[in-house]
Amino acid sequence: MAKQRRDADRRSRQCAKFARLIRIARLVMGNGRWGPDDLARELECSVRTVYRDVEVLTVAGIPIFFDKADQAYRVPGGFRFSGIEPQPVPAGAPASPAVHDLLCSARSLLGEAEAFVTRLRSLCAELESGRRETG
Repeated sequence: MAKQRRDADRRSRQCAKFARLIRIARLVMGNGRWGPDDLARELECSVRTVYRDVEVLTVAGIPIFFDKADQAYRVPGGFRFSGIEPQPVPAGAPASPAVHDLLCSARSLLGEAEAFVTRLRSLCAELESGRRETG
């Protein structure tokens, strides 16, 4: 019969893995060259564990890729984590976290779109007034 792990041991291993994932993301996104062997030495784990962790980070949305020229993991230059500031939920809003996140993103996007339209209208007005003055 297989040995049963206690919940405390399982949670401890999960926390260690989560901490390792965060460290890999920070190292790869920072300055320096971090190949699989370097990361394994730094994190005191196997190279295979590094491969698995990089795959987890990729699935989670961090676009890590291996640069063959530098023999190091990289993240595209413009990549940034999206903001994770909590948004207030109105009393009648759906309870689903996915729906809530979608609503918050949509509201944010609409706000940015409205600001863009306002700036675009202002630019059009300036261009039209400049055309009238020269015409």
